[in-house]
Amino acid sequence: MREDLEVARGDVHDQIPQAPAFDDLRKSLHFMPDEASIWLDGRRMILTEHDAQGIMRRELIVAVGLERARAIMTRLGYELGAVEAELAIRLRKDTSVFNAFSAGPQLHALKGVVKVEPIIFDVEPEKGRFYTEYYWRHSAECESHLAHMGVGHQPGGWQQVGYASGYASAFFGRPFVFREIECVAMGHSKCFLIGKPAEEWHEPERELRYFRAENYSTRPNTSEKAQIVPDGDLRIGARSIVGASAAFNIVFNLIDKVAPTNAPVLFLGESGVGKEVFARELHKRSTRADKHMIAINCAAIPENLVEAELFGVEKGAFTGAVATRPGRFERANGGTLFLDEIGTLTLSAQGKLLRVLQEGEFERVGGRAPLTANVRIIAATNANLRDEIKAGRFRADLFHRLNVFPVRIAPLRERRADIPLLINHFQRRFAQQHGKTLKAFSQDVLRAFMSYDWPGNVRELENIVERGVILADEGLPIDVHHLMTEADRDEDGEGGDPFRAYLLDRPDPSASNSALGGKMLESGLGADGAISAMIREALLRTSGNVSETARLTGMTRSQINYWIRRNRKVDVEF
Repeated sequence: MREDLEVARGDVHDQIPQAPAFDDLRKSLHFMPDEASIWLDGRRMILTEHDAQGIMRRELIVAVGLERARAIMTRLGYELGAVEAELAIRLRKDTSVFNAFSAGPQLHALKGVVKVEPIIFDVEPEKGRFYTEYYWRHSAECESHLAHMGVGHQPGGWQQVGYASGYASAFFGRPFVFREIECVAMGHSKCFLIGKPAEEWHEPERELRYFRAENYSTRPNTSEKAQIVPDGDLRIGARSIVGASAAFNIVFNLIDKVAPTNAPVLFLGESGVGKEVFARELHKRSTRADKHMIAINCAAIPENLVEAELFGVEKGAFTGAVATRPGRFERANGGTLFLDEIGTLTLSAQGKLLRVLQEGEFERVGGRAPLTANVRIIAATNANLRDEIKAGRFRADLFHRLNVFPVRIAPLRERRADIPLLINHFQRRFAQQHGKTLKAFSQDVLRAFMSYDWPGNVRELENIVERGVILADEGLPIDVHHLMTEADRDEDGEGGDPFRAYLLDRPDPSASNSALGGKMLESGLGADGAISAMIREALLRTSGNVSETARLTGMTRSQINYWIRRNRKVDVEF
């Protein structure tokens, strides 16, 4: 089965270095039987019966079919892998690429999932070389598949392949695909898999299609194919945006449900999450895709011009109206009208919009003849409209007209599995746009990308990647100093770019401080006591803000929350 891989390996059979010890990973695992909980790096774990996975898989296949069951398991693994890449990059920041990357396979072994044996690890990110081969031995997933489904012609390591792909994608900051070539569920003595960048695979859609949720119920006889488009992005069918996290796929499942209808849709989410991009995707997947989608930013229209912009102007209606001009409703006739930042409309403008939605008619400014337009409404806001209604700033009747099908787009900090795909997408686009050579991000940058909370969401990430592409030196990877500028700092050094501040304020866990070390030794606190004292002080300084505490201590939000749960009986006044 290997002849179809079209791999030009070169001399990649060098001896694999010995994997590092498990000590750092073991220290992240905590058993707390008194509280019925197990924790790994601040994330709750469970022990489960080996047969349970096989039973669940069998029931899932019966319920939704083999292909959809495989897709669900693969996406689950992808999300878990992307999360654990952050742990690997953080714990082993000062080791070799092989040692740091080995944390993923070792975590699998620690959890009893599979013993991963590296065969080839030909990876040099700075030179763009990524090629790996592994054996899987004692794979719990593949063996349970074999036990409950029998020998078949397809591999059974669905979740493990998803995990490996998500882990490598997050670790290296570009879309990776692992393919299981041999499997015990196919009758082989052990499992064999290969991993490399998605665009280097022959027929990458064989795996990529499982990374995206698809609503087969609306198109039972069609199947969109995953693809690597010319700019190197991981996409599916007509989709114009990238992502593979659970939160991302939930949004697309909702879009698939509502796209064929004419129902109004309200996109909710923080500034910068990409509400307009998702709205355009909805339009492209609707029955109106061959018509125009007209967008209007409600926040950018002066109050006295809202009516003219939406409904148009008759010649001579006011000074300067030298010709009849159609409004957005007329221009969107037969298609879609996207009302961005709908929460900023004045009450007067809201009333005029509501009348059109209720009556289906409008008049141009200065006109007398009623006009109609067959328009689908998509709106978006980063405001809490229910709070705006309570404050008297938004009409409840208009809200109920728009809120027929609300779709919340999660902030980037809640879908970190999308970050490697997004930075790869932006890097390729800006390298082409600015005539730059495509280059890798340093591991320090990737660690910062995966741990930063992204208050500006995708828009902020896009801007920072563009900055790095512009400033990076030829022949060298994009490093931390390429992402920082001084231009928007005031004379006191305050304000400016929050990502720059985050990079500058990050504690260096490898830095030594002999004076502090001496005080810790004299105090007799020990390691656990010192960590607790540090977290307690950080919580006091940040008034209990978990994200800020994580930033100050160099830990993750999950670790801080885990400490708080363990010490909830200890009074900490903020």
